[in-house]
Amino acid sequence: MNTIKSAALLLVALLGAGAWAQKPAPSAEEYASLPVCTLSADGKRLAVEPCRTAPVKTPMPRRAVRQIIQPTPRMTVAPQAAMPATPPSPPLETLLHPPGAPIPTTGCDASGCYGADGKRYNNAGAAAVITPAGKVCTRNGALIQC
Repeated sequence: MNTIKSAALLLVALLGAGAWAQKPAPSAEEYASLPVCTLSADGKRLAVEPCRTAPVKTPMPRRAVRQIIQPTPRMTVAPQAAMPATPPSPPLETLLHPPGAPIPTTGCDASGCYGADGKRYNNAGAAAVITPAGKVCTRNGALIQC
């Protein structure tokens, strides 16, 4: 039943669409001959239909006004403060691995090695160990170079 109602409504909509179709726009001559649109006495509808829009009023000419452009105040840059000279720092290689005698290892495990001096050197990477004081040293086989 719903299908029949839907089909009937669709048919009415398609047939009725032609009844409300708009008329083609008038040509330029026909449009110019139409009266200008005005409201009826009650102000709720147009007095005459069809009608054309009112002509454009010519705008009032502009009066000449002198343009005053004030210059922007000049800005000065603050002087740069002189930075104190820093003493030269030692090369990074000297800080990480200062020269010294290699320390032989007495035993190693997965987390580090014990040196011949009895200190524990913990692993910090593939070939790096850290002393108990926090210094980074290199391990080369059975030797630790700090």
